[in-house]
Amino acid sequence: MQSVTIAEFKRNLPVLLGEVAKGSSIIVQKGRSRENVAILAPFSTAQRSPRQLGLLSKRGKPVFKNWSMNEDDFLAAR
Repeated sequence: MQSVTIAEFKRNLPVLLGEVAKGSSIIVQKGRSRENVAILAPFSTAQRSPRQLGLLSKRGKPVFKNWSMNEDDFLAAR
Protein backbone atom coordinates (compact mmCIF):
# COMPACT_ATOMS: atom_id res chain seq x y z
CA MET A 1 0.00 0.00 0.00
CA GLN A 2 1.49 3.30 -1.12
CA SER A 3 1.25 6.55 0.91
CA VAL A 4 1.17 10.01 -0.69
CA THR A 5 0.51 13.53 0.57
CA ILE A 6 -2.36 15.60 -0.77
CA ALA A 7 0.04 17.68 -2.89
CA GLU A 8 1.60 14.55 -4.43
CA PHE A 9 -1.86 13.11 -4.97
CA LYS A 10 -3.05 16.21 -6.86
CA ARG A 11 0.16 16.37 -8.89
CA ASN A 12 0.17 12.67 -9.90
CA LEU A 13 -3.56 11.93 -10.04
CA PRO A 14 -3.63 10.21 -13.48
CA VAL A 15 -0.67 7.97 -12.61
CA LEU A 16 -2.08 7.06 -9.19
CA LEU A 17 -5.51 6.27 -10.66
CA GLY A 18 -3.77 3.97 -13.14
CA GLU A 19 -2.12 2.11 -10.26
CA VAL A 20 -5.45 1.81 -8.45
CA ALA A 21 -7.04 0.42 -11.60
CA LYS A 22 -4.35 -2.28 -11.60
CA GLY A 23 -5.33 -3.29 -8.05
CA SER A 24 -3.12 -1.38 -5.60
CA SER A 25 -4.43 0.83 -2.79
CA ILE A 26 -3.20 4.32 -1.93
CA ILE A 27 -3.31 6.14 1.43
CA VAL A 28 -3.74 9.92 1.19
CA GLN A 29 -2.06 11.85 4.02
CA LYS A 30 -2.28 15.49 5.06
CA GLY A 31 0.04 17.97 6.69
CA ARG A 32 3.54 17.71 8.05
CA SER A 33 2.43 15.08 10.54
CA ARG A 34 1.25 12.97 7.58
CA GLU A 35 -2.08 12.16 9.21
CA ASN A 36 -4.01 9.53 7.24
CA VAL A 37 -7.10 11.07 5.65
CA ALA A 38 -8.38 8.63 3.03
CA ILE A 39 -7.75 5.36 1.25
CA LEU A 40 -8.17 5.09 -2.49
CA ALA A 41 -8.90 1.46 -3.37
CA PRO A 42 -10.11 -0.35 -6.48
CA PHE A 43 -13.88 -0.36 -6.87
CA SER A 44 -14.11 -4.15 -7.03
CA THR A 45 -12.65 -4.48 -3.51
CA ALA A 46 -15.08 -1.90 -2.14
CA GLN A 47 -18.12 -4.01 -3.00
CA ARG A 48 -19.55 -5.96 -0.09
CA SER A 49 -22.06 -8.68 0.44
CA PRO A 50 -25.60 -7.69 1.42
CA ARG A 51 -25.89 -6.50 5.02
CA GLN A 52 -27.29 -8.81 7.64
CA LEU A 53 -30.27 -7.72 9.69
CA GLY A 54 -29.76 -7.09 13.41
CA LEU A 55 -30.24 -9.35 16.39
CA LEU A 56 -34.00 -8.81 16.51
CA SER A 57 -34.62 -9.56 12.83
CA LYS A 58 -36.38 -12.90 13.51
CA ARG A 59 -38.26 -11.82 16.65
CA GLY A 60 -41.45 -10.79 14.94
CA LYS A 61 -43.16 -8.96 12.15
CA PRO A 62 -45.34 -5.87 12.32
CA VAL A 63 -49.04 -6.54 11.91
CA PHE A 64 -51.36 -3.82 10.69
CA LYS A 65 -55.01 -4.66 11.26
CA ASN A 66 -57.83 -2.38 10.16
CA TRP A 67 -55.41 0.20 8.87
CA SER A 68 -57.69 2.77 7.35
CA MET A 69 -57.93 6.42 8.21
CA ASN A 70 -59.70 9.25 6.46
CA GLU A 71 -58.73 12.92 6.59
CA ASP A 72 -61.06 13.76 9.48
CA ASP A 73 -59.68 10.98 11.68
CA PHE A 74 -56.12 12.00 10.79
CA LEU A 75 -56.69 15.66 11.66
CA ALA A 76 -58.51 14.74 14.87
CA ALA A 77 -55.58 12.58 16.02
CA ARG A 78 -53.27 15.58 16.38
